[in-house]
Amino acid sequence: MSPPQEALVAGAGVAGLSAAIALARAGWRVRVLERAPLLEEVGAGLQISPNAAAILRSWGVLERLSGRALAPEALRIRSAGDGRELLRMPLGAIAELRWGAPYLVVHRADLISALIEQAARQPALVIETGVEVVGFAPSQTSIQVATRRNGESERRDANLFVGADGLRSSVRERLGLGLADRPVWSGRTAWRALLEAGRAPPHAMRLETCLWLGPRAHLVHYPLRGGELINVVAITQDDWRGASDGDFWSASGEAAQLRPFFAHWHAEARELLHAVVEWRRWPLFDRNVADRWSDSRVVLVGDAAHPMLPFLAQGAAQSIEDAHALAHALSSHATIELALSAFERERIPRTSEIQLASRRQGTIYHLGGPAALVRDFAMRRLSVERTLRRLDWIYRSGA
Repeated sequence: MSPPQEALVAGAGVAGLSAAIALARAGWRVRVLERAPLLEEVGAGLQISPNAAAILRSWGVLERLSGRALAPEALRIRSAGDGRELLRMPLGAIAELRWGAPYLVVHRADLISALIEQAARQPALVIETGVEVVGFAPSQTSIQVATRRNGESERRDANLFVGADGLRSSVRERLGLGLADRPVWSGRTAWRALLEAGRAPPHAMRLETCLWLGPRAHLVHYPLRGGELINVVAITQDDWRGASDGDFWSASGEAAQLRPFFAHWHAEARELLHAVVEWRRWPLFDRNVADRWSDSRVVLVGDAAHPMLPFLAQGAAQSIEDAHALAHALSSHATIELALSAFERERIPRTSEIQLASRRQGTIYHLGGPAALVRDFAMRRLSVERTLRRLDWIYRSGA
């Protein structure tokens, strides 16, 4: 019997840990290389739609989120000006019945913890921190990856190298996907906050995902961790591009700069925003849709391959889908090269369609004037069945 193949994964975020778990379950020996010295509890809330929840369940990760994740009863969309309900889409039990898995909201740190716990159950999976990837060189039989830790260089050999190192992926850059392949500023800023339940207004405590739509801005909020926290996300159209190369999880934002966008919004929205003590702010960047993600024995997954604007809440979900599809392709084809080609054929069309749909959704969310009135009228006329049907193509999973 031949020895198991070995994979190196750059990045220990959702994409990297998911890829590592999926590969280890498929019989690979996997080593995750994370540049940060510690895997810290950073980030805020994430929405895990059924297409990803089904995969997490098959890995045994979903049960580890029990008590940490919540299943909203509905998605509620409201008008920013008068607070009127434009649409209420039931989730809860309907998600499981229609799409085969729950719709969940979870703190990013709790999802990372659950993935790490599951990774620890895989004897062939190792996570190393404080390791920076500085280069790689594929050959016909292996790939050599150059790394640096504590100022010392090292070279590692593997059969496959997975770049899961985010929007500003150094692996993607070294693949040379083109001079125009650079992060593109979207013209929007994301403001995130975690609000203690004791400070939150009563309307924000409902077990639902609430989306407010207004001109040049929208607001999302939902409870986390059994209702102990409220996740608040405000996205605005503005000219700010600062700190785009920094640590966006810890860039502070001044509430005084945010509040003018919401000055004329309904009182309940303003009450929630005023209750927030501390904001984190960063500009939203996008990338052009890529027509390839791999070269020889190197492949991209997650934001490194297809960064998503947040308007369909599919960033984490598509990373999880990538991991599942990559492991399946590698198990189904005789060579790594054939497997990566099959992986690209499956994943690039789907993620490209979701990327483009998310961009379109962002435009719709931020409409003002007569266009917003038309949007609101159309939403109020949507039936529940038609609303659910519009999401089937995203939320149905093959896991």
